[in-house]
Order: sequence, then C-alpha cells, then structure tokens
Amino acid sequence: MEHKTLSVELRNEFGKGPAGRMRSEGKIPAIIYGAHESRNITVNEREFGKKFKTISENTIITLDFGKETCEVLIKDFQEDIVTSRIGHLDFYEIEKGKKLKTHVPVVLTGNSPGVKEGGILVQKISEMEVECLPKDLPQEIVVNLDGLLVGHSIHVGDLAEIKGVTIMAAKNQTVVVVNHPKGAAVSTEEEAESADNE
Repeated sequence: MEHKTLSVELRNEFGKGPAGRMRSEGKIPAIIYGAHESRNITVNEREFGKKFKTISENTIITLDFGKETCEVLIKDFQEDIVTSRIGHLDFYEIEKGKKLKTHVPVVLTGNSPGVKEGGILVQKISEMEVECLPKDLPQEIVVNLDGLLVGHSIHVGDLAEIKGVTIMAAKNQTVVVVNHPKGAAVSTEEEAESADNE
C-alpha cells in the first residue's frame, strides 16, 4: 500500500474568478468529501506535481492542515489537455477500520508461451474495483502470464486471492487472453471467449 502526505489549506472563496487566481498563485482548488462534512481546500501545485507523477485511486494520502490531518483517496481530477496542469481535485475521506471501495491497476507479469508462438496478447481489464479495509489496500493486482497458451485466457476467478481484499468483478470476466494470429484457425475456447465478451 502506497502512502503519501500533502500540505493543504482551507479556502472560503469559490467560483471561476477566485479559482483562477488560486491557480495563478500555484495552488490547486480541491474538495474533500466522504467520512465527514465536505471541506474546500487548496493544494500546492508544485508539491503535488513532485509527489504525483501519475494519479490513481489506490494511493492513501494524508492531508495535513497543520493542526489536524485526514486520510483520503483521489476520486476525480480535472486536467487541462493543452498544458497538462491539474485544475481541480476531488478527495474522498476514508475512515480507519471501515471498508472502502476503489480501483486498483492490473499489472501483467511473466512470459506467455502463446505470445512467443505468435499469439496476440489482449488485456481486457486494466483496473479492478476492490473492497477492503484501508490497511489492506493493494498497490496493484498482479496477473502472471506464465503458461498462458494461444487461445487461452485468464479470468477474474483464476487470480490468486489477496488477503482481506474482495475483487468486485464477476469471476467469469476475462482479464487477459492470447488470441490466434490473424488468419489462423480459432479454437473453440477462443470462440466461446469472444461470445462471452460481446
């Protein structure tokens, strides 16, 4: 489980005008909601950029107000498509000892014999929703491709159990499949796989 800290400040100005001024001062407008009453805050843009090269839902963040702290997940954000600057952040406050639902990235490891034989690897799921206590939140869900042959697939139900974590996806949902090369004969399993995902 990854854990980071951010210094934040409460804000009491709202609307496009004040938000624009905050951004020009190097601050990102944000909101905290969830476990307690919603609060409007600002985050230092430079600090956020240094600590978050990528943004994901499965990093627990301690927001430091100076006199108090709270633990949150990033649930949403707005990004300028031209400048790539973050314009707004939505933080979801979590409670210790209370289960949460969030998304965790799927990471593929190992070497598929099917791919070595010319098969085409297709990842159907790049992230999964999980339910767990904050202390059990996994950094990633690892899928091992060793032994995966052409025309075969790995389903959610095939994955190793993670202690304290419930994967919310259906057990028959396909995570990854190795398709036959174009023009090759398609196996019965792969035909069934395609039918399941239509």
